[in-house]
Amino acid sequence: LKAINPKTTVTFYPYDVTVPVDETTKLLKTIFAKLNTVDFLINGAGILDDYQIERTIAVNFTVRVNTTTAIMEFWDKRKGGPGGVIAKICSVTGLK
Repeated sequence: LKAINPKTTVTFYPYDVTVPVDETTKLLKTIFAKLNTVDFLINGAGILDDYQIERTIAVNFTVRVNTTTAIMEFWDKRKGGPGGVIAKICSVTGLK
C-alpha cells in the first residue's frame, strides 16, 4: 500500500479475535488515540475445529459482530463520527 501511496499509514496490532466486545473497544481506544482516525478495517479470521465448536463459531462469526459493534462507537455518523469502511473476509471453512 505504501508503494502505491507513500502518504498511507498501515499499522498492524496483534489481537485475540475471541475476546469480548469490551476488550475490543479497549484496543480500538488505543488505536484511535494513536492514529486519531481509522478509515478502513479488515475484519477477517477463520478456523475449523470439530472438537472446539464454540471456538470455531467465535472465530468465524462472533468476531465480525463484536468488532463491528465495537468500532461503531468511534465511527457512528449519527453520533458525529467520521464513518469508515469494513472489509469482512471469511474463510470457506466456516461453511463446512
